[in-house]
Amino acid sequence: MGRNNDYVPESFLGILSQYDITPVRVEAYKLIYRVEAREGIFALKEVKYPENEFCFIYAALEHLASHGFSYVNRVLPVKNYYPYAEYQGKRYALSKWIQGREADYSRRNDVKIAAQTLANLHKSSKGFTPPPYEGRIKWGTWPDSMQGKMKELMDFKKQVMKKNQKTLFDRVFLAYVDYYIHECEKALEMLNKGGYEKVNGKEAQEQFFCHHDYAPHNVIIDENGTGHVIDFDYCISDIRCHDVGSLMLRVMKRSNWDYRQAVQALNYYDRVRRVSSRETKVINALLRFPQDFWQVAFAHYIEQNQPQERLQRKIKSWVLDKELREKGLRKLDKLI
Repeated sequence: MGRNNDYVPESFLGILSQYDITPVRVEAYKLIYRVEAREGIFALKEVKYPENEFCFIYAALEHLASHGFSYVNRVLPVKNYYPYAEYQGKRYALSKWIQGREADYSRRNDVKIAAQTLANLHKSSKGFTPPPYEGRIKWGTWPDSMQGKMKELMDFKKQVMKKNQKTLFDRVFLAYVDYYIHECEKALEMLNKGGYEKVNGKEAQEQFFCHHDYAPHNVIIDENGTGHVIDFDYCISDIRCHDVGSLMLRVMKRSNWDYRQAVQALNYYDRVRRVSSRETKVINALLRFPQDFWQVAFAHYIEQNQPQERLQRKIKSWVLDKELREKGLRKLDKLI
């Protein structure tokens, strides 16, 4: 294997020996491992979900690569052509390391690259026939999902009001929960009036899918200004509005809820893949729904696996942005 094997721990040799590469160094990088080999640089990641769920992700990546979108971290097969390596009861996936920098959604040109890369990804996702894993098939689930989350906010409110000793988080939550329940109701009304069923029916028939975590750290821009998309761990069969709305929301939050930045992101996307008027109405409903407020409440009252200080910072930052958010969404609703 070479004299540099001292940089490759024994446990990794058991994994990497299953691939046609000669590793010389392995280093931890965030939640993955950076593998230097004679053949190039690779990313190694432990697969922590069931095999059939991994097969869904693998199939989505292969579908994109075979339909004209190669700017993804495609999974490399082991020597026996299986898509992952097994070692000591665990599964691992290897892909080529994509050289570049993470996108910055506060920079206009990065937003342009990210939006147009997403549009091309969405175009290539057409005709995806997923492996049978129901947990990733989300057609038509938005209304029930929003209803369920709104009910959870109501249940959390009842639960907190019964407490004799209320924490700082409880007090902040109670002060704003009614407003955000009303936001849920508005989002549901917008969804029903905006033609969600028709958008969903058309997209389901043509079998598109979305990335579902289009955060800036999952968009890598290379030295030539080309966008690459990584980490498809959350990809699902769902309407493409989900990704578009998510991108717009992230851009707005990084610009103090400046609606013009969200419009710009949508326009960049629209230049590559036309967004219908029905889709824009569905996107507006998604933006209106207070996902972040529900998420931090759910983490606090149900999951209970995050430091309280972190959750308090999150809920405070969300409610402090309440007026800016309302102003931005109101203006955005008039423009798209």
